[in-house]
This record gives sequence, structure tokens and C-alpha cells, in this order.
Amino acid sequence: MIKSSWSSDIDSKLKEDFITLVNSVFGNFLTEELFKTKYVDNIYGPSLLTVAYVDGEPAGVDAMWRNDVCGMKAYQTVDTCVLEQYRGMGLFKRITHYEMDLLGEDAWVYGYPNVNSYPGYVKMGWKVERLYKTWCFLHYAGGKAIDVIDENYVKWWLANQNGITYLNRKEGFFLIRKNKTKPVAVVLGKVDEKTAKLFPETKGFLLFKVFDKRCSFYNKKKSIPLIYNKETKDIPYWKIDAI
Repeated sequence: MIKSSWSSDIDSKLKEDFITLVNSVFGNFLTEELFKTKYVDNIYGPSLLTVAYVDGEPAGVDAMWRNDVCGMKAYQTVDTCVLEQYRGMGLFKRITHYEMDLLGEDAWVYGYPNVNSYPGYVKMGWKVERLYKTWCFLHYAGGKAIDVIDENYVKWWLANQNGITYLNRKEGFFLIRKNKTKPVAVVLGKVDEKTAKLFPETKGFLLFKVFDKRCSFYNKKKSIPLIYNKETKDIPYWKIDAI
């Protein structure tokens, strides 16, 4: 049996099963507070949450997280997992088809799947692109390669993430995620001064990573797969949830 609900009116049992199963597979990261921020207080609208049951027990979950792109209504597939003892039963495929039937044929969905779910999307015929982690000096990537982050998105989502700081350079203000052991950082995007100062300031970083399928210098072994069900515009790099 498969059950879905919009996050705006999810019942307590489905919510509990969703959170419990996600935490049992990925570790206890999905707190009640994070669930509320991610799904209930979403600035774009309700998300679709799905749980598959086997003999009455929750066996697999997925979320179509409302996360619009370039002003277009869109969903990002996240928190996707199936308990190990139920893998190989086709639950992942059934969940995805069930969700897409509810969303409708015009719905646009994208995601950054892990190694377990990626093959499933490929088998279902979803399109795949590779985003390559490109090392560069910030002035090299200070143009089109770095997107301006929406202020509302920063306040809603990025401000609740750990490890994000801002860097003030001559090219402007940038939100970055530092490497814990090396003097390098991932560039999330560009912001104005007021938005930057919602985060702690950091200094001293010279080398950065940006994500780009257009750059000529990259390491194919360190790419991130981007999957989507239909053609669309480029997705801003600050919406990559796999960095």
C-alpha cells in the first residue's frame, strides 16, 4: 500500500512514519523542527510526501519537495529511501510513478540522487546531466558561473543550514561552505551585503569549488548527477542539496 499527503494537511501517523523511516536510513537528521521548516513553512507551497507500506509497516519513502526554479513551479525529489530488507521489490519505482500520477503530467521534477536511487531514475527514462566540481580562483568564477541567490530563499532555507559563512571580496559578497580540514570552500552564490551579514564572516580563502557543466576543467569522478523528468532552464547551483 502507498499513501501520499500534501504537507499542508498531513496526518500525524503518516508524518511520524515518514520521519522515522528517513532517520533510520540516513541518521537522525530530520527533526520535527527541520520537517516544519522544510515542508510546512515552505515559501513556495505544499510538498507531496509519500510512504510505502509492506504488511502494514513503513518500507520506503519519498518527498516531492516544492522548490521552484526560475519562477517556474517545480519539485525536487528528496529524502528518498527504502529499508534494506525491502529493496529489490520495485518499491522505489512504484512510489515515483504514484507521485507523478498525483502531480500530473505537466509537473516538473528534478533532483540530485544518491548512488542507491540514481540507477532507478535512469531506468525510468529520466534525463541526466553531470555537474562537475571545478576548482578555481574566485575572480575566475565571478561572472556568469556564480548565481545570485534569492533573498527569500536564503532567509527560509540557507539560514537554517550549518557551516555557511560569507566572504567579502572585490567582486562582491558570496555565501560559501567551508571545507573543515582544507583552506578551500564551495561557492553557493552571490548575495547583497545585508543578506550576507545574516551569516558569520570568514576570511583567507583563495581556492574555491563551483559546480558547472560548462567548465572545461573538471574531475569526472567527483561530479554530481542532476536528474529531471523534462527539459528546463539551468537550475541555480545554490539549490544543489548534495554539497
